[in-house]
Amino acid sequence: FDYDRDGDLDLLVCNYLDWTPAYDRAQNFTLKGGIRAYGRPQNFNGVNPLLYQNLGNGTFKDMTEQAGLKVFSPGTGMPLAKSLGLNFYDFDEDGYLDIFITNDTVQNLLFRNQQDGTFSETAALSGVAFDMEGNARGAMGIDIANFRNNDTLGIAIGNFANEMTALYTSPGKEMQFIDEAISNGLGPQTRQALTFGVFFFDADLDGRLDLFSANGHLEEDINIVQERQHYEQAPQLFWNCGPQYSTEFVPLDESLVGKDFVKPLVGRGATFGDIDGDGDLDLIIMTTGNKPRLLRNDQQTGNHWVRFHLFSEGKPEKESPAASPRDALGAHIQIKTAGGIQNRMVMPTRSYLAQTELPVTFGLGKNEEIESVSIK
Repeated sequence: FDYDRDGDLDLLVCNYLDWTPAYDRAQNFTLKGGIRAYGRPQNFNGVNPLLYQNLGNGTFKDMTEQAGLKVFSPGTGMPLAKSLGLNFYDFDEDGYLDIFITNDTVQNLLFRNQQDGTFSETAALSGVAFDMEGNARGAMGIDIANFRNNDTLGIAIGNFANEMTALYTSPGKEMQFIDEAISNGLGPQTRQALTFGVFFFDADLDGRLDLFSANGHLEEDINIVQERQHYEQAPQLFWNCGPQYSTEFVPLDESLVGKDFVKPLVGRGATFGDIDGDGDLDLIIMTTGNKPRLLRNDQQTGNHWVRFHLFSEGKPEKESPAASPRDALGAHIQIKTAGGIQNRMVMPTRSYLAQTELPVTFGLGKNEEIESVSIK
């Protein structure tokens, strides 16, 4: 992402735990019955993210400390971040990309770009650091979108088993969020799943962004100690039926998504793209211990669509195969049809350990014309 708007791509590296094989073995982590298990993240120290500024000459400079990305726990003095998810978004609409990092068992981090090469951490002030009771969750995949086709911004975050998926919403660029997962239909439906990959996309091209979740547990033998939990778990697709209904997101069952979709797997990274070039968006799910799953979207709604693949010439001296101006990363696209206004941002970094395709797809529903297009 281009955090300083100089026309080239800078690099943000997220880190997880200060882990060594020797320390892990010494703890002898087990499930009930003596079954070998992964250690709890709480038993390890976190590691701060790293920010490298692209100097434009083939080299990078570590700007982590100068930029204000080193955050430490006030209680222990150790690095706070235990990062698993990352997304870039211009929350305050000042033209500079901000950073959202999801963390495992510690608070999430929201770094607001100060436009001078530094960031201010505002997650707690913005309401996205914890759940609504002030507890940290096992946060993983993340996506950000205007899912209501108005100024409302939504942040979806996949969380650990027995912790529902979060859906933080804000009325606009004020950066004041509340978690509406329960009232919007995601709460009870996602509480049992352990969700890694999560993202918004328009599955049926009706002009409203739906929500996908890739699920799967960490422990192969989890069912022995927790009867309701399973190592392999089915993915989930939540259809956005619109704010006029009592709940905005409705889970779709096998009769609507097909038997291949609901087959359990150990889901991890997930993304979408128009693999077969027919206009609708197909799904790819990465798994642990098995082959990836490619799910072709064969929806037959007859809805129309339009795709934008943006390029920017940039400045001649900045031209590079990796330069952000070429792929227009961070650009906003707004279209207006008879059905309303839709907004998207060109940003492939989303979900969990995944990247989406660069072209941006808008579902148009039954509309056959676009009244206006704005790109900035």
